[in-house]
Amino acid sequence: MNTRLYRCIGKGFCGSVWALEDASTAIKREDGGPGRSVTNDYNMHILVLQSASRHLSPSSPVRIQQCYALVQPADVWWQDRLQQFPAGYSACRAIVLERILKIIRCIGDKIVDLFCADDPELCQSVKSNPDDDACLIRPYLGRRRRYNQDGGESRFRRFSLRNVPLHIDQMEMLGMDAAAYAEAITEALAMMHWGAHIDAGDVEFVLAPSRAESSTSSVFRSAYLGTHSLWILDFDCCQRFEMDEAGVEKACEAFFKNDPFYPRPGSEEAADEERWKVFKRRFLVASRRILGGSGGDAALPERLIEMIENEGNARRRRKEELVRSY
Repeated sequence: MNTRLYRCIGKGFCGSVWALEDASTAIKREDGGPGRSVTNDYNMHILVLQSASRHLSPSSPVRIQQCYALVQPADVWWQDRLQQFPAGYSACRAIVLERILKIIRCIGDKIVDLFCADDPELCQSVKSNPDDDACLIRPYLGRRRRYNQDGGESRFRRFSLRNVPLHIDQMEMLGMDAAAYAEAITEALAMMHWGAHIDAGDVEFVLAPSRAESSTSSVFRSAYLGTHSLWILDFDCCQRFEMDEAGVEKACEAFFKNDPFYPRPGSEEAADEERWKVFKRRFLVASRRILGGSGGDAALPERLIEMIENEGNARRRRKEELVRSY
């Protein structure tokens, strides 16, 4: 009997993610909310891998997990492995994936010290929580931290290192090159839209250590986070779209429904608005390269940007009207 046990290293609405200690693979179980499908996750993941192989440069700092297998509940795969899960767990549909390495503990502790410096109790709680050992960082290029009217920080101050949000103002505080991360995310989004023909709905971007690769591969370097890459994961909510007006509308809707990984138009901050302009230019350049710059599809990226800007500006006007009404 295999005595090595799977440990839960992540959990979301689609399901839970498990891995053996020091293993190079992870298991994503379909044991989450209703209507979520790891089969769709697997199919969309394969499309993204295929698109990335064609459209992302070998020197890109963007990484996508290898996707090894879609396992069914009745597969023999479970016969040797189910006993390695906690009691009460049953065989289910699952994906076998490359495991994304966690941010090492000493770096996670530095992040806790930096952003919880005035709350020793919270610092100690996060540092001693074994669940916070599986640290991945979400770069929120489209959001600054919010503050309450009494001067206290919002709920974003109470975080877990399992999926810690790193907002744009925090990146600036750490001296990180936000423009470089924005460019990488922009290239990735264009690759998913025009190469894989998916809306990128609810995908996750995380900063995590790089896999061992050739010397031509780019990485990010930070005094706080060390050497790392930008990883894309979680494709279960993604949908295919047609290369037409309806497809562009679907992509625009997914843009605003997702967590604020992308710079957004309509910001009150001049630096954020400038970052959006950089995102826009880079997105259009990458899109033209992928689409070839000719034919009816070539106009779709500009149409998408137009929709995003219209929606972003409409949201800003609604916010301003709400503030004036008080």
